[in-house]
Amino acid sequence: MITATIQNGAYPHSQLINLTFPIDEEAMMEKLSEIGISDSNIASCHIVKISGKVPALCVLENSCINADEMNYLARRIDSFDNYELAKFQGAIAREGICTMKDLINLTFNLHNYTVVTDFSDLKNIGSKHYLDKNIGCPASEMEKLDFETMGRNLLSRGDGKITPYGVVFCNKLPIEEVYDGKMFPDYDYTSDYVFKLEVTRKDSASPSSEKVWLYLPASKACIVKALLRLGANTYNDLTFKCVDSSKLSEVFMERLSMTDNLGGVNELSKVIQQLELEEITKLEAVIDYMKVKTVGEMVELAKSLDHFFFVAGISDAEQYGKHMIIESGHFEYDSELESYIEFEKYGQDCLKNEKGCFTSYGYICHTSSMEEVCELNEHQEENMQRMGGM
Repeated sequence: MITATIQNGAYPHSQLINLTFPIDEEAMMEKLSEIGISDSNIASCHIVKISGKVPALCVLENSCINADEMNYLARRIDSFDNYELAKFQGAIAREGICTMKDLINLTFNLHNYTVVTDFSDLKNIGSKHYLDKNIGCPASEMEKLDFETMGRNLLSRGDGKITPYGVVFCNKLPIEEVYDGKMFPDYDYTSDYVFKLEVTRKDSASPSSEKVWLYLPASKACIVKALLRLGANTYNDLTFKCVDSSKLSEVFMERLSMTDNLGGVNELSKVIQQLELEEITKLEAVIDYMKVKTVGEMVELAKSLDHFFFVAGISDAEQYGKHMIIESGHFEYDSELESYIEFEKYGQDCLKNEKGCFTSYGYICHTSSMEEVCELNEHQEENMQRMGGM
């Protein structure tokens, strides 16, 4: 957590507030409104003091910052382990980094630095230095390496800089500018999203055009900020592609990407977030069964799943007959009678009465058509009981 004491940069003697980052977008806007700041995407926040677990960020004190950038930076830092935090702070001290753009880009380039705090373990020093420069090295390769010599060679270079966070060495790797100072890079601060959207303006023909990332469900403040960053006035000015989902299939994501209703997709994500995994599979099947095309219809179906009967993973009448007789609970099933039961014929009889269909997800029908099947089940139960008594 990072706490910033802030005042409105346009009024040097204005009220002070404390903001603890990272923070929810709407909560941030509410706090900033107390000091007359309505746009968090401009450098209007004068930092009086920084406190918390990242003392190196005191370089921001007595400067005006963009609160959205600070929130993004805090989210990046929030994922750091102790060594990554030491590298981040050590690099700030070594390089004199003090702008929000450079600080955010630093979080994507920590591999360019090695920090040493314990000089007694050369093998550990060498191992960290090697992994800093060679991300994702297989264990089989590492077993062959002489880390102790690597550690000794690093210390003997003599170009380490002493900082409050350890001795910092620059690994002289290419620096990647991930953040351009305007559009935040894709970063899943939380994996608890239903959809990840890549959002662009409709009039942006180039594949390299400016884009923002939305992780749904999102607050109204998040979506409004996406509009502002892209220079759009309304949802109708935007187009989007669903690029990832923690819950839905690729087929469903493609279906969503064909719509233009950003607000509706956000509403749908709120409903889906409350569903269990089995219910989500059922929802996909219901949408396929009902042939719906609009997001509004999808939302209504997601709220009405009890109106449908669904059996996942089956594709023919015999499988359905087995499900109804063995697994549904409608019958007292005796496995010794299995060879006498015509599962396919029973399944076909059910299908005629239910008016359902098989989809790529399984079998589905509207529950109103199940009433006739219940009557059929009663007759079948009587027949099976007579067979059992033979």
